[in-house]
Amino acid sequence: MANIIILNGSPRKNGNTSSLVKSFTDGAKASGNTVKEFYLQTMTIRGCMACMGCSRNADPCAQKDEMKQIYDAFMTCDVVILSSPVYFLGISGVLKTAVDRMIAVFAKYGYEACQRDCALLMTSDDPQYDESVNWYRNYVDSVGWNSLGEVLGSGSAQAAYDLGASIN
Repeated sequence: MANIIILNGSPRKNGNTSSLVKSFTDGAKASGNTVKEFYLQTMTIRGCMACMGCSRNADPCAQKDEMKQIYDAFMTCDVVILSSPVYFLGISGVLKTAVDRMIAVFAKYGYEACQRDCALLMTSDDPQYDESVNWYRNYVDSVGWNSLGEVLGSGSAQAAYDLGASIN
């Protein structure tokens, strides 16, 4: 069974993206996995300062904010789910900030030690997913993660459930 974390970058706790997250979570739990969701909109996470303290300090990051909760969960997870609506052809700002801050664990422990499976859950009022999906694929390739899939669209609840259920 897998330990899964979800970085939910939706600004609306009960919006379309969160519905995909719920469907994914239901499927993952039905298969015996553990799931921890981080609803980023309510967390205090500052942007990366590029200070490179992560390569010199005992903690993954010199900044002391709620990103520490994500670092701790990341170090014991098997799968990372990135979830966001499309915002101006990209992912939401809160998800981008959290993903940028992941450099701290990569710098501290090395990319090889931080390899994980991952997936993308994304919604949009206007199905312009190309830029966001390209960003996701480039990020995954850059950090050496293994993509399990992409679920795009608010009408994809069953696909999100099935993706969650397929993880074990």
